Amino acid sequence: MKLSLPMLALALATGVSLVACAQQGNAQESGSGPSPQMRAQMQQARDNAKTAALNDLSPADRAKVQSIIDQVNNGQQTDVRAAVQQIDAALTPDESKAVLGERDKMIAAIKANMPAGQTGPGANGGQHGAMGRGNDAGRFLLQVGVSREKMRQLRQAAAKPQ
Repeated sequence: MKLSLPMLALALATGVSLVACAQQGNAQESGSGPSPQMRAQMQQARDNAKTAALNDLSPADRAKVQSIIDQVNNGQQTDVRAAVQQIDAALTPDESKAVLGERDKMIAAIKANMPAGQTGPGANGGQHGAMGRGNDAGRFLLQVGVSREKMRQLRQAAAKPQ
């Protein structure tokens, strides 16, 4: 059980919906994967966490963070690690702690709605694991703020050999 929570946190923090969307075609054919209701609950928890986390920031820091997220979403910023570092630099220690608290609430909300015995999609440590490591408020804010499509593009570009 102790292993399930960190793995669930990893999957959720890296945009579990990406995994669910990528597996949607296979899931519909094989009957596996989260149900549409579960996907909706995960999306709602993600949206709530994003709103609450941004509300935990001062207006000035919220504007800085939103600017960085916007730059990633519109393609001006393609270095995800640099964007995470910029967000982390903008946050106070109290803001970082509050953001991580919102992340933990999101994970708890999703876990509470999981069917018994299910650890969640992507909990086997899929390809998106590198983005979900550690207690990093900047990483979490970027993950919930950047569109799934853009994050998928950035991950694919980063995975291509140079």
